[in-house]
Amino acid sequence: MKDNPIYLFFLLTTLLTVGSVSAQPGLAPSDDKSPKLWSPYRISPRTGAQHIALSGSGWELSHTDAPVADLKTPRKDPFPTHVPNSVHWSYFKAGKLPHPYYHKNSTQYRWLEEKVWYYRKTVNLPASAQGSLLFLCFDGVDYFSKVWVNDSLVGVHEGMFGGPSVEISRLVRWGQANEITVEVRAGNWGNKATDYENLPRTSTGDYDFSKRTGFNPRASGRIIKPWVISGGSGGEAFFSVGMWQGARLEIVPPIHLERPYLTTKTVSNGKAELHLSGEVFANRHSLQQQLHPWNNTQLNHPNEKGTVFSPVNEKLSLLVELISAQSTVLSKEFPLTLYEGRNWFEHDLTLPNPKLWQPNGLGEPNRYTVKVTLKQAGKTADVLQFDYGIRTIDRVATAGPRIADRWENWQFVVNGRKIFVKGMNFTPQDILLDLPQERYRWTLEAAKKMGVQLIRIWGGGLLETDAFYDICNELGIMVWQDFPIGNQDTPDFPQDIWEAQVVQNITRLRNHPSLVIWCGGNEFNPYSSGNAKSIGILERNLDIFDKSRLFVRTTPDDGSMHAYPDMDPTWYNRSYQFEPWVSETGMHSIPEASLFYETVDNKEFTGLGKMWDKSFGAAHPEFIHHFTEYGPGRVPRMLSRASHVADMADPTIESIAEASQIGAGEFYQILSEKMQGNYPVTAGLMPWVFKRHWPVIAIQMLDWFGNAGAPYYFLKRTYEPTHVAIDLPRLLWKPGERMALPVKITNSVPTGIAGAKVSVRVFDDTFKALWQQEKAVNVGAGTSVSEVNAGDYTIPANYRDRFLLILIELRDAGGKLLSRSFYFPRSLSMLEEDGFYQKYVSTPIPWPTLEKGPFLKASVAKTATSLTSAVVSGEPLGKDQSRLRVRIRNTGNVPAFMTKVDIVGTKRAIVASDNYNWLAPGETQELTLDVLWREPETRKNATLSVSAWNAPTITAKLP
Repeated sequence: MKDNPIYLFFLLTTLLTVGSVSAQPGLAPSDDKSPKLWSPYRISPRTGAQHIALSGSGWELSHTDAPVADLKTPRKDPFPTHVPNSVHWSYFKAGKLPHPYYHKNSTQYRWLEEKVWYYRKTVNLPASAQGSLLFLCFDGVDYFSKVWVNDSLVGVHEGMFGGPSVEISRLVRWGQANEITVEVRAGNWGNKATDYENLPRTSTGDYDFSKRTGFNPRASGRIIKPWVISGGSGGEAFFSVGMWQGARLEIVPPIHLERPYLTTKTVSNGKAELHLSGEVFANRHSLQQQLHPWNNTQLNHPNEKGTVFSPVNEKLSLLVELISAQSTVLSKEFPLTLYEGRNWFEHDLTLPNPKLWQPNGLGEPNRYTVKVTLKQAGKTADVLQFDYGIRTIDRVATAGPRIADRWENWQFVVNGRKIFVKGMNFTPQDILLDLPQERYRWTLEAAKKMGVQLIRIWGGGLLETDAFYDICNELGIMVWQDFPIGNQDTPDFPQDIWEAQVVQNITRLRNHPSLVIWCGGNEFNPYSSGNAKSIGILERNLDIFDKSRLFVRTTPDDGSMHAYPDMDPTWYNRSYQFEPWVSETGMHSIPEASLFYETVDNKEFTGLGKMWDKSFGAAHPEFIHHFTEYGPGRVPRMLSRASHVADMADPTIESIAEASQIGAGEFYQILSEKMQGNYPVTAGLMPWVFKRHWPVIAIQMLDWFGNAGAPYYFLKRTYEPTHVAIDLPRLLWKPGERMALPVKITNSVPTGIAGAKVSVRVFDDTFKALWQQEKAVNVGAGTSVSEVNAGDYTIPANYRDRFLLILIELRDAGGKLLSRSFYFPRSLSMLEEDGFYQKYVSTPIPWPTLEKGPFLKASVAKTATSLTSAVVSGEPLGKDQSRLRVRIRNTGNVPAFMTKVDIVGTKRAIVASDNYNWLAPGETQELTLDVLWREPETRKNATLSVSAWNAPTITAKLP
């Protein structure tokens, strides 16, 4: 038995150690005596009988105060749970602790990161698989882990983004039950940080984080963990731990496939030229391999006999199939000549009449199933398959000047078409890593409906899950993937562990058509001495494992910028006129009031107009607990925007939420129109941020529950395929000034629009028409910016401290409305003070607060109209989701302003086709509402609510 070569290679697996671990005071490195299970080589998932999913129910979770040497040692509080999940969510879903995001319940969870956690599961293995390799694979364990199989410790692991993986066929009982146990400790094990809410505050009112001891998420030492889930800004109350990704068993023959990689070389003349590469192992496997030595040596120095090649005397072949709509459109079989050990294959493929994967708004995201079959003596031995989209994404220089040594080409050319990229930033779906596919789908479908073409996975967050990428592939959403380095130097990253995480994820994600950019991380200096080796590991491995995509070392860099100005947003195309790519920008707002009624003590909804007074925090502990980055850089600028919408002296929670959202919405609308209108100098925009990872006040389009706020709709309207905008010079004016009203039409449709008409109308704040102009225009084929001079409007000399309302519409030659935008600039007496006026018009200054008005909502509410509504249809979309079609009509004689459709009487999230919009007199609109019923038991109480700022609310029971 011991002379059997297969037995010897199994033995070698148990002895293999990849890398080394050095101890550091206060932390818990892996046991040096145990095999190290971090490896750069990810085991490819199989399907069918080759794959046994370990995710789901059937796991037991328990804990101890210190790691155990013997699994027979009693453990505390065992209870059933499911995987994937964090320990935090396991406790909540088992009813052991209250909701972690409500009130200040997070304090009841902080002991979890101090314990040692044990997951245990029993699994039956088929006797028929005996003689195969059996890989036990964990796709993400956070953070330190050990693995036992049937009481045998198989090894230890560090890192949360892939692994551990181990070959366990020698340890299992085939045809019988087997027990798998996983020990998990948090990344801050033995180094817990000071409770941030006990820190003193600085003179500005911020927490003094310089006084915080223990684990520092912005200087994480040897722990490779993003800061948002490890107590960083906006997530100080939480530190995740647990089996946050799935687990699986892969049954693999001794001769088997690994890590196929398909790329599109060219698409032209009605055919796609593809290249497929991959690995075949003969009586060896991936986890016996070493990417390179970790000491100084010559890398290839054979002796005088050369490298030994032992042929495999088997009839072997490789069958490659591309399948579309369950029909095979390409099938090629290639003979294989193998040698013992590891082999590569490389094959070119030609596919006639390819259906291309197109990003959102440019066409259909067509995909193929790629099936790679290893045949042995004519019979199927091993199968791997994956989805793939054929597309070409190139980049050329933008039209603006190059102003630095490091300067990327930011003009995207997608399948031969230059485009302006409409993007968004993305933080984790959930700060405690509850990431079911249904929640991803809700969020990503909302992004698609908004017109988003590219999502950036921010470097303070995750290397995202397979479910996230699968849905982006399906929806046609391109992905920019940061690696998890955020705002820090990383001199202490263990290079072997970092490289294992990097390579595992490159090979995991590289076949996804949605993946278009790799990025080193967020707002860190990749050129610092502390980051040079970390970024070097990234660059060299992308060069080895994925040359097909752009790599940028960080953002902002290379011509991309981050900016969070507190200014009139009309400055964007002046201040940033030569910026080729806007990677981050945005404005704070407060999510809808119902979120706070659900999560915060309602007694705290007083004194909200004094939100930045030093005494506010002590009197509003739960409210501040739910405020991301509560500080002087956030609160005043949010309130100053809100003060133009409603009186902020002593607002209700409803008023301050609505006003801050409208203020932020105006900001997003203007900045988006300015940067899109700056094309082709500026070629992409990724505002911050699409959705929040727990219920907080922050910059966001969707709140944690999945409800779209006003900024979502204001930005959505600018992301439509053809959009008309007034290129306003500014938002604040003085009485008697002449206001220029130039028009820009951004078009991403590949055909132009001949004979179109643009109309511009100016109203006073009682909706009295003051001025109008209509112009003919031929809109250029996309991607284009067409300009129209609509003339000037002179504000009356006595029109003081009032709003102007501007409506612009684009119609085709037949009169069909193609695009509409509306604006509410102010004529203010404060601009008659020459010193303020000169500063405001000559330089971007902080946005002024209007303590005495005018207030937009109160102004337009004085001139009333009326609405009617009807539910046209309703249909289920899946579990606890519906789609409603609602028809609303303005039956009055003036426009309905900020028309809103809502559902009240139950807990829900809504993503509508439009909201907070302009409805002309006599106009009928049909809107779609996608509804997530968060509390199905109260759904029967749901009521449709339709309102406008100048129309009374009408309600109707839903069918």
